[in-house]
Amino acid sequence: MKRAMTREAKAARAREIMDIAEKMFLTTDYQLLKMSDIAKAAGISNGLLFVYFKTKETLFLCLLWREYEKRLDYLEEQIQKVHLKDFSDIQQLLLTELEYLLDENPVYIKLESIRTIILEKNADTEVLYQMKKQLADRTAKWSRQLSEKRILSQKEILDIFFTETGIITGCYLQNTIPDDVRNVILKVGFQGFQRDFRSDVLNGMKYYLAGYKQSIAYKENKKKEE
Repeated sequence: MKRAMTREAKAARAREIMDIAEKMFLTTDYQLLKMSDIAKAAGISNGLLFVYFKTKETLFLCLLWREYEKRLDYLEEQIQKVHLKDFSDIQQLLLTELEYLLDENPVYIKLESIRTIILEKNADTEVLYQMKKQLADRTAKWSRQLSEKRILSQKEILDIFFTETGIITGCYLQNTIPDDVRNVILKVGFQGFQRDFRSDVLNGMKYYLAGYKQSIAYKENKKKEE
């Protein structure tokens, strides 16, 4: 009689499946990637794959959560490592981390960009709830640690964090135009159509942070006047 897998063994198998899905996701469009292809690459049956992940969206939502954890681990480390004395230091920290995301973590960028419009639509509700709860807990912990530097409030830090997510998603969607539409636009010579995703995200975040910095300075001056 075959012995039942331990919880640790099941978790290890789930990680292996996510590793395989991640590699395939980097070379195949999400819409074209099938669960049967992932099962075949993992050397398991379709039925067994669905035991681990009830839907395709659930699998990739779990993969996104893994990337969230890496990102928040990095941000927490930087808070302890880098001396932060004013808003400019926080500005530099966030932009450096954003550059790292854009250059070294395409999985996070692609998954975050389809999270609300695709992944959360058909994900297992329990998994979705747990992910949102864990994300709320981790971002609260990170923002609380950063707020202890007494430069920004916890609410201000969270506003910036989630605005950055919006900038990434918006710029990504602007750059994902179907090839047939892209070819037509290029054929008629429409100027200003071609965009650079990396530059758009970084510039968008730089402008936002610059505006935020001016807003802080304005509030401080008002307090002094009062």
